[in-house]
Amino acid sequence: MSSSIKGLLSDLKRDAERYKELGGWYKNSGFFAGATYRFGQYARKQPAPVRVPLMVQYKMLNAVCRGVLNVHLSQGAKIGPGLCLIHAWNVLIGPADIGENCLVFHEVTIGSNANSGNAWPSIGKNVDIYVGARVLGKVKIGDDAKVGANCVVTSSVPDGATVVPAAVRMVSAAAVAAFGPRRGQGGDDSTPPPRKPG
Repeated sequence: MSSSIKGLLSDLKRDAERYKELGGWYKNSGFFAGATYRFGQYARKQPAPVRVPLMVQYKMLNAVCRGVLNVHLSQGAKIGPGLCLIHAWNVLIGPADIGENCLVFHEVTIGSNANSGNAWPSIGKNVDIYVGARVLGKVKIGDDAKVGANCVVTSSVPDGATVVPAAVRMVSAAAVAAFGPRRGQGGDDSTPPPRKPG
């Protein structure tokens, strides 16, 4: 995240390499979302006379990313080179620290939670975060870790570990019946029958 144009281009090159097996950077909206984030980082570090017009351009590009893709990469985040956003859609990354070569699928949130205040995750190098995962609060995800689809991670994960959500399990009919009848199936909370016209 250098303030130089050389540093910006180096980071973008590393990002672009991650999309080679996905048809190339130019075919993947995730690359453009990442490039918008990097351009904003570059713009913020320029002297005031240059920074102002660059930030206007960044805000316009970011509005497209948010409006079209619903992707927001916070300018408070520190994201290493080699970022790959697969199927970039509904991705929210707050002011977290993210290492090199991080892979992020769609529907992912990396942010704070109600108990952590302004504490944000720290994510190591070569981490894969799969569809629908949530990484929340002051947690550390170690290098080479994998966060499985639909996981909600609120505690730290060691290097090289893979976390998956709890298995789906059946609930017995007796347990369901203990909560009483469903709406519309009799009992005090049943919905009234529809009124007949006329």
